[in-house]
Amino acid sequence: MVLASTLCLALAGLPDAAGATQLVTGHPTIAAPIGVHVVHPAAGSPYLADANGQMLLLRGVDDNALVHYPSDHREAPPVSQADFAEMAALGFNFIRLPVSWSRIMPRPGVINHGYLDRVAQIVSWARIHGIGVLVDMHQDNYSVVTDPTAEADGAPAWAVDDNGTPCTPVITTTACALAAFSNFWANATVSGRPLQSWYLEAATAVAQAAGATSPSSNVVGVELMNEPWPSGPSPFEQKSLYPFYQRMISGLRQGGVVVPLWFEPSIVRDITDNAVSVAARFSNDPNLVYAVHIYSGVFAPPYGPSVSLSAMATSYANAAKEAAIFGTPFVVDEFGSSSTPAWNGWLGAQLTQQNDYVVGSGFWLWKQRKGSWANWAVVHLDGSLRSSSLRAQQLSQPHVDSVPGELMSTSASAENLTASVDGPGGKAVFWGGTEVTKGGTSTTLATLRHVAVDGRPVTAHCQMVRYDTRVADLSGCRLTVRIPAGLQVVVASPGTR
Repeated sequence: MVLASTLCLALAGLPDAAGATQLVTGHPTIAAPIGVHVVHPAAGSPYLADANGQMLLLRGVDDNALVHYPSDHREAPPVSQADFAEMAALGFNFIRLPVSWSRIMPRPGVINHGYLDRVAQIVSWARIHGIGVLVDMHQDNYSVVTDPTAEADGAPAWAVDDNGTPCTPVITTTACALAAFSNFWANATVSGRPLQSWYLEAATAVAQAAGATSPSSNVVGVELMNEPWPSGPSPFEQKSLYPFYQRMISGLRQGGVVVPLWFEPSIVRDITDNAVSVAARFSNDPNLVYAVHIYSGVFAPPYGPSVSLSAMATSYANAAKEAAIFGTPFVVDEFGSSSTPAWNGWLGAQLTQQNDYVVGSGFWLWKQRKGSWANWAVVHLDGSLRSSSLRAQQLSQPHVDSVPGELMSTSASAENLTASVDGPGGKAVFWGGTEVTKGGTSTTLATLRHVAVDGRPVTAHCQMVRYDTRVADLSGCRLTVRIPAGLQVVVASPGTR
């Protein structure tokens, strides 16, 4: 007898990008994270929880299909509902969705409602497939016009106040981008209002359109700015970045936004793996999340996957210290690398660190068109898994989705998932891993279905999730099990009896 009972319900037959149909199976009792908020326990570190108080572990990907890049730097194809069906079959419960100020407000005070409708549509698709959404106010090099030959996005052209500075390359950005940043941090007046006032209006509009004003939304947060670039008086954090965050937090809350607000350190941390010395608590808002990008060995020496693991470990340790200073949980909402077999070990080390620190993550990037930065994607444009790496298989490894109380520790492999949970008892949800039948190599022999609590077998219910097209056949099991109160060790395995 199989311990786990399989409950299957066909939810949708949807066309994919290749014109095939997909079969998505599941059970409606497993829903997207809603009512996400930060819990501050009397003892221990803050953590993310859903409306029922279940501690959440967000695992997923970033998708930049809505970012306004230069025409020669198109990274992602349009996202479709089929993408979310495939993400669900890979066990993802989280997507970071970058959006562009230039698309939200193409002219001063003019909101592009068609763009906001597209954001709302994507959020609704994600919810159908059990996925929470982080709306990210994205920028790289300040604006699409300040570095048009590179990865540049963010502010609309009318909000670029660069004092007429030529766009001469400077290190990894341009002189005009640095000048524009300086005026943004100084909150210079453009078109009759301070720049940060315009930015706040755009951020509030997209947050409201996405549903971030509702406590039952699957929006897990609004990210205030991607990778802020320090340009201006020192110390940057105290004089520029934190005052900006304070304005944003106050303004978004006044605009009715109730979901967590996610904030980043300056882009310098991506290179140095360290922001401990400049971190300082700047807000008493109880619903904040520290968003860290960990690119050890990718954008700074040693520029390689094998010799950067010690730097990566240091980066995670520093992130935990920084989050403690801020009084928030932290999530690695962006990490990634080029796709070669040598980077598989680097990715595995990232996932191990995330399990060790019990933190969520988003991998950059879901899909990419051919061209610049075209070697980072999780899956091919048609949804098939990549042969040059095992990143989809690694990212879809067994993991915890949610638990009653607090997740004290977790570890995972293709053969088992272990979680230590301390709390009042109740329903726990785990991802049992993804089997690949078509479209790539399967590293999972069988999705996990057998669950034991403190060594005693218990009944587990399996929601089968499947994505089946002409080029990819993926299936996995989302396990629901009830665990008793107190400190419990839960082990999921593929075993049967």
